Amino acid sequence: MTLSTPVPPYALSLLPIRRIVTGHTPDGMATVIRDERLTPVPDVPNVPDSGRITRIWTTKQSPVVHSDETVDGGTGGPDRLGLVSTNGTNIGSFDVAPGNGVPRHRTSTIDYIILISGELTAVLEDGTERTLSEPGTILVQRGTLHKWENRGPGWVRFLAVLVDAKPVEIVDKEGKTEVLKEGFA
Repeated sequence: MTLSTPVPPYALSLLPIRRIVTGHTPDGMATVIRDERLTPVPDVPNVPDSGRITRIWTTKQSPVVHSDETVDGGTGGPDRLGLVSTNGTNIGSFDVAPGNGVPRHRTSTIDYIILISGELTAVLEDGTERTLSEPGTILVQRGTLHKWENRGPGWVRFLAVLVDAKPVEIVDKEGKTEVLKEGFA
């Protein structure tokens, strides 16, 4: 596949993601069914020239059915905002360029963000900021309005595991319920 943007300088330090997938032989023996380097695609959704995403695996339902060994969760993709799989899960690797980020958004998911390299800042709706600076740091994102910023001089790589969830509902003082909608702000 030819990418529409040139290979950025980070390519030497951030290798393509290697995906190893296990499964079963026809007689039920555990085995490796895939072992491959994945090709990233340019740009974080809705953010031109910001970096690259590697779609690692998507499921379309929960619980997952493991009996079909021909399923490749790396094909197809999320159906909402380019990030969320309705009733399912997604894992992807995000590489974000220096001075760029992912704009303010909310998804009806619970996200597990795992920093691999670089320094990534989460900015919440109320202005609260938390910087993930140590590899292995995990931020649990619970349907809040937020954005991501790479304020550092180098590229950032993080993994994001998104699990579909019910939208956040807020009950005001009068007992009225407001559903917080997902989308980019």
